[in-house]
Amino acid sequence: MNCPIESRNSEMLVAYAAGELDLETVRALEQHLGGCVACRSKAADQATVWKALDAWEAPPVSPDFNRRLYGRIDQAVSLSWWERLTRLFNPMPLRQALPLTATAALLLMAGLLLQHDGALAPAVAPQRQTVRADQVESTLDDLDLLRQFGAASTAESVHPDAM
Repeated sequence: MNCPIESRNSEMLVAYAAGELDLETVRALEQHLGGCVACRSKAADQATVWKALDAWEAPPVSPDFNRRLYGRIDQAVSLSWWERLTRLFNPMPLRQALPLTATAALLLMAGLLLQHDGALAPAVAPQRQTVRADQVESTLDDLDLLRQFGAASTAESVHPDAM
């Protein structure tokens, strides 16, 4: 027998654990399981799952379940196309809205970062400029003149009679 895991036929192990295989296939598979650790482990895992499913008991259905179900179906059928469309946009609970909002924000940030060419800082370093002494002197004179102009305009605004 070919190894079910190597031949990508792990459904056979699931069917074996569920007891759905015929007797001849079961014998061949059990012979294979004696020598293949991976298949034996997978079959044991599946058997554990099937035992847990067999032990699980569904909770009892409430007595008015059918009445409520058919009432909701009738309500959904009687909605107009517009109500069906707007029902999609009803306010959702905060538990659902927060993860969706966070995901949308992350996607928006990723899109903005990808829109840039990858460099957040300028690619070329600014070149140093040489400043001559006469330029500095001229700039300082201009600043002094502006300070005098600012002081004169402040004095005029303080004395209302100056106008």
